[in-house]
Amino acid sequence: MLELSSLYKTIFEKNVDAMIVIEAKKLTLILANEKAKKLLGIDDFEGESVKIKEFGKIYEQLKNSQQNIALINEKFILKDGLEISLQVNSSLIENKNADYILAIIKRTDEIDNLTERLIQADKLVLLGQLSAGIAHEIRNPLAAVNLNLQLLSRKFADGTNEYNSIQTALQGVERISRIVEITLNFSKPSKADIRELNINKLIPETLDLVSVDFKKKEVEVRTELDDKLPLIKADSKQIQQVLINLLTNAVESIEKRGRIIIKTGTDNKQIKNKVRVFFEVEDNGIGISKDEISDIFNPFFTKKTNGTGLGLTISKRIVAEHNGKIEVLSNVGKGTKFRVLLPVENLN
Repeated sequence: MLELSSLYKTIFEKNVDAMIVIEAKKLTLILANEKAKKLLGIDDFEGESVKIKEFGKIYEQLKNSQQNIALINEKFILKDGLEISLQVNSSLIENKNADYILAIIKRTDEIDNLTERLIQADKLVLLGQLSAGIAHEIRNPLAAVNLNLQLLSRKFADGTNEYNSIQTALQGVERISRIVEITLNFSKPSKADIRELNINKLIPETLDLVSVDFKKKEVEVRTELDDKLPLIKADSKQIQQVLINLLTNAVESIEKRGRIIIKTGTDNKQIKNKVRVFFEVEDNGIGISKDEISDIFNPFFTKKTNGTGLGLTISKRIVAEHNGKIEVLSNVGKGTKFRVLLPVENLN
């Protein structure tokens, strides 16, 4: 019996949920596990009477419930005066001497975050369903474009302006093909082609691919590359896709004329004693509002009239698959900076 009592106590105290016991008529706190103490802002209430008057309404509902259980959202005033909204899942324990309320309490904002993640998952499922149609509509004409460009390139000598222009176009076709492939594999990611990569060498190649976008506006592009940047292990095409997405967004955020700075370097903050490299894309465009910045990585979220809302979603997915992190800082009217951090010791 003693062992069973000790087990019950351990289950209560070590439970992952915040659990409390209230003496129903007096509305005083009898027991609280560590998670509940932290949630309610109570360090130690032994010897101190802690009254939680909000349970008065819950007690009335429990008494009127045929099953003696209730699930409601209620606002609570903590000891420091802070008001928080909690979901209370409670049951009434009737005793000869007194009634007690056993409750599991959770912050409603945590539940809202979970709901948002479920909505996000639904969007990803929809994205997977749309992918088959995208493949059919884009892949076939893209193959024809690729074939004709290759035939055309044979009519010009290697090194001529015409030949170089066609090769740039072929690289663009390959980029579109890669975007389609990544989109198709978004819900079912394929194995990345991991090799040693020098990000500094990748940047000029990528700038050539998006140079047409720069010419549409008066955009000054500046690079500040770290000569001692360590090599990483990564899929070069996937990382290039991230860079392309960030550069394209930077150009589109600039209205008429502006500046884009691309930096590389080694991050000073080591995570688990591992060195990380970074590349940044910074612009002085229109910026992103605080209300929107939490949504920019969501599928289909876009403020562009011709945007798909997938660029940053795909970029975040790629970076995560490389055990990396993507950060963003933005000020409306001043510009935006994206930083991509990737570990030097990467995937196997």
